Amino acid sequence: MNKSIISRILSIVVIGFFLNLLWEVLHSLLYDWDKAPLINNIYVYIPRIVFFASGFDAFWIFTFIIWNSLFHRGVEWIKVPQKRDYLTFAAIGVITAIFIELQAIFFNQWEYNEYMPLVFGIGLTPLIQLALTSSISLYLVSHLGWKKKL
Repeated sequence: MNKSIISRILSIVVIGFFLNLLWEVLHSLLYDWDKAPLINNIYVYIPRIVFFASGFDAFWIFTFIIWNSLFHRGVEWIKVPQKRDYLTFAAIGVITAIFIELQAIFFNQWEYNEYMPLVFGIGLTPLIQLALTSSISLYLVSHLGWKKKL
């Protein structure tokens, strides 16, 4: 694997981290921070949003790259992603989100407040989060002047 591929992968994951950090902060208003196990305390909120939630989301985006590379039997697709690559990221993102949210509901890891739109009992914003942030990260990396450099 050459440096340009590694650089792209790293860029997708880092951009994904920051997009997810922004998403997590914005949609945290749709969770009930006054009900355990969430705690309405800035010293709990910041590490949970920054390190746990956004870091975990960046990890998932990295796994999407690995899964898509397994489908392609290589990493060359990352140089010029096609429509199917974005659709793969979106599909894997939704499937992953469903499992994450069902696990959170089952193990009572968090509760939504009354403002969270629900789809079959799952919050809409977490349901679409990884699909959008992973696809946007891939798009930004592949369209920010990288083609000329590589």
